[in-house]
Amino acid sequence: MEYLRLCLVILLVCLVCAHALTGDMPTFNGLCQLQGDWCTTNCQIAGGRDGLCNKVGLCVCRPL
Repeated sequence: MEYLRLCLVILLVCLVCAHALTGDMPTFNGLCQLQGDWCTTNCQIAGGRDGLCNKVGLCVCRPL
């Protein structure tokens, strides 16, 4: 029973850390209007996987 509690605490800590790592990724203004895929390029430089342009023309980065 003691080991089960310890495992649950470790799992909870890991989930909190994973949520902290996937925190808010940056957004960029004005990149979606440029020719080429500058949104993905800047998001990869910022540490994300890729970037998506939303309907308003804002580049939103997705985490790794």
